Amino acid sequence: MDASATVPHAHEDAVQRIATEEVPWLPYSLIPNTFFRVLKVDEVNNIVVLNFKMPPGTVTPVHSHHCTATAYTLKGEWFYDDLCFREGDIAFETTVEVHQPITRDNEAILLTTLIGGKGNDKLLEDHNPDGTTTLLRTRLFKACERITPEAYAALDFDALLN
Repeated sequence: MDASATVPHAHEDAVQRIATEEVPWLPYSLIPNTFFRVLKVDEVNNIVVLNFKMPPGTVTPVHSHHCTATAYTLKGEWFYDDLCFREGDIAFETTVEVHQPITRDNEAILLTTLIGGKGNDKLLEDHNPDGTTTLLRTRLFKACERITPEAYAALDFDALLN
């Protein structure tokens, strides 16, 4: 028997289709020449699903996690020091990690999930060269969730940090 005949539309509340090709890439203000698109944010559980694109020669800020993160390499390759992640690889990162993603000769496109959990809206923390830190919370990603480049340009990005 066809399952859809016994439970019509049971998935409507539990499953959501996100057509990623309809979500525009946006310039990521914190790292020159990089792009991101926030695909889904669950504010209750502080979960963020996003794509991140780094061109060749990208050096991101050193950062740490207040969450668990996964980064699935969709295209290209990227590194933590000498640890190379190639297409199809997954980086599983816990809250104890402090690292600096970079690219070398190739670009990298990642599908990243940040999982803070209920009550933990602190997700990532950039460690700036001047000794300051920049805290990225769920609200930053929620403000960027599936928005247009025009709406993104109008955001007060700095007000969403820390």
